[in-house]
Amino acid sequence: MWEIADRISEETGSRARRCDVLAEVEREAGNAATASTQYHYWKSNYETAHADSKSIEHEILDMAPRALKVASDGRLVIPREMREAMLLGADGHVTARIESGELRMVSRDAAIRHMQQVARSLKAPGISVVDEFLAERRALWGQE
Repeated sequence: MWEIADRISEETGSRARRCDVLAEVEREAGNAATASTQYHYWKSNYETAHADSKSIEHEILDMAPRALKVASDGRLVIPREMREAMLLGADGHVTARIESGELRMVSRDAAIRHMQQVARSLKAPGISVVDEFLAERRALWGQE
């Protein structure tokens, strides 16, 4: 599965999509469930290897302040450059809060990316949390 994903990424010039990888695995009579699980690990590895040097916080903070107008009905148009810096996708979903009188918004993708960065910083290198979890479950049920 990893070789397939790497090949597709190399051919397209961007990260291989899960559906494309799974389709290729199925064409080669591979196990789709295993490939789906492995894709998650491959994707994480790919994103770590191809991560920009700037973090999400820097992308957002590096955006210069810009005057925007809130319409009388409360609508706000966020310029394309700002939406891109926020990782705001076409779905338009954000989480918003008021903090000290300031409106703060975060897109789903930016929130996920931030939590992935936090999780990676907490994970010990070379240790699989999935393997640890399975070992604990097996020990609990006396299956070791």
